[in-house]
Amino acid sequence: MTFWKVSHGPGLFAQTDYDYFFNEKLIVVGGKSQVSNMRSMNFGDYFYLTYGNTNGQGIQLLGKIIDNAAAPCTRTQYNGWEQRKYEIIKLTVPDDKFYRETYRKKWTPNFLSTIKQVPQDEEQDFENYILRPFFNMKIDTATHEPIDLDEKVAPNEKSLDNDSPSKIFPRNQILFGPPGTGKTYLTAAYAVAICDYEDIANELENGNMEFISSFYADIKEVYDELHADGRIKFVTFHQSYGYEDFIEGIKPTVVNGNISYEIKAGIFKKFCDEARGRNENFVFIIDEINRGNISKIFGELITLIEDDKREEIFATLPYSQENFTVPKNVYILGTMNTADRSIALLDTALRRRFNFVEMMPRPELLETIDGVDLRELLKKLNTRIETLYDREHTIGHAYFINCKTLADIAEVFRNKIIPLLQEYFFDDYESLYNILGEKFITRENIGDEKFLYRINYEALKDVETYKLWINS
Repeated sequence: MTFWKVSHGPGLFAQTDYDYFFNEKLIVVGGKSQVSNMRSMNFGDYFYLTYGNTNGQGIQLLGKIIDNAAAPCTRTQYNGWEQRKYEIIKLTVPDDKFYRETYRKKWTPNFLSTIKQVPQDEEQDFENYILRPFFNMKIDTATHEPIDLDEKVAPNEKSLDNDSPSKIFPRNQILFGPPGTGKTYLTAAYAVAICDYEDIANELENGNMEFISSFYADIKEVYDELHADGRIKFVTFHQSYGYEDFIEGIKPTVVNGNISYEIKAGIFKKFCDEARGRNENFVFIIDEINRGNISKIFGELITLIEDDKREEIFATLPYSQENFTVPKNVYILGTMNTADRSIALLDTALRRRFNFVEMMPRPELLETIDGVDLRELLKKLNTRIETLYDREHTIGHAYFINCKTLADIAEVFRNKIIPLLQEYFFDDYESLYNILGEKFITRENIGDEKFLYRINYEALKDVETYKLWINS
């Protein structure tokens, strides 16, 4: 016997489609990796079907696969999706739908997965956490005759009557803040949430970063699957990035020693073409969006990305002469380091078309390590930076988040914090001295109101030096 988990996430389908799939006894998945997993299911395999695991949604039924192979989804709007036919072994009791255990595996409802097989060595756990509490069954009794429903019914309709998680997020959004505040780190969570993972969407909306951090490994696994399926793309802007890379351009090709020139689509146009007509969300991530020349890169698409212009306004592309519009299901998620460039200096056209989410240092996420209170250390450091420079150049918590020992803290200061401060206060060691203090920087008067500054790297290894500096 083989057991699986299958999840039809809330907001993934229209209500009429949920009803149709339930009444026709079909499980449906999309994406290369998910379809591949479904194709691995065999005739006679068992699975439980869940609709997410929050707000009263959850486990719906225990089913058994009764076809020999996956087939294209009969709902034509789900292009590229596949389905399997099943029979119902048992429905859950409504009050027991919600999985409340802290036990987590890739096949449990509280794991961000769509279709996962239960390993043989975990089948006893599957019985204990799924079969017994939700179906009053054991593995050896899960094979009894399937039930027939007297009439077609809709599955837990109230629990599915929610907005898609993607509706929480604007189609164009930029995470901005000082270095080390987790902007790039969080793009994975935002992208997964936009792709209709309601649990993550709710936690982001509520600002619960502790939850995101706790489950980041799970989130990253889903992110990698979505990226492999082509639903997420990640690029980094730089000064040389251009329209030809992003939208389209003329590129040389060599065939049998002969050079010819072809019109080739850029990465964003390819992404939009792939997303067009699909009944699922796609996320295009642009790291360091403010480092690129926005007018040069976006060209006429700076208009087409607006919400009310998508699929309404078409532009003729200059090389291919193709009529092009940006699909509504493509979300653009950017990051911006305010130490590089403030929002006030950002391209006006870009600023007007994007929502901005500020991400500032969060000392409360840090701990005391080997006697060094990293929370107070970061607060003190940023207070001095903000006084001598500005808040856009403060230091993010991410620099210290992985510190486990005093040696780790010393390494972060030596290789990251001090070089960054030297860049901020280039040729201004007096300001650097005022920030780090006499314990970490020595100052020698050499006459004529001139001073010689030396960084005391040995002090970085002394816990008492940090304590004195924090309390100074």
